[in-house]
Amino acid sequence: MIAYRCYLLGGDGKIKRAEVIECPTDAAALQEAERRFVTCEHPSIEVWERARRVGIVGYSTDHAGMKAPGREASINLARVQS
Repeated sequence: MIAYRCYLLGGDGKIKRAEVIECPTDAAALQEAERRFVTCEHPSIEVWERARRVGIVGYSTDHAGMKAPGREASINLARVQS
């Protein structure tokens, strides 16, 4: 199992809470974050494995700072290269 950190972000994009989850794969970690997102009160969750951002669950802000409507979860699978 791989240890992942889930950062629960506030509307301002700052970390409000962190949780550690253990999952066998990146995809499983994102699915677990999506499951947690449905019941949390934060607008998005970033999933990290060490210094690598795996993805984001939830909704994000656009360039004008407007939040996407609704509370449906979405997964951003964009990989961040270091």
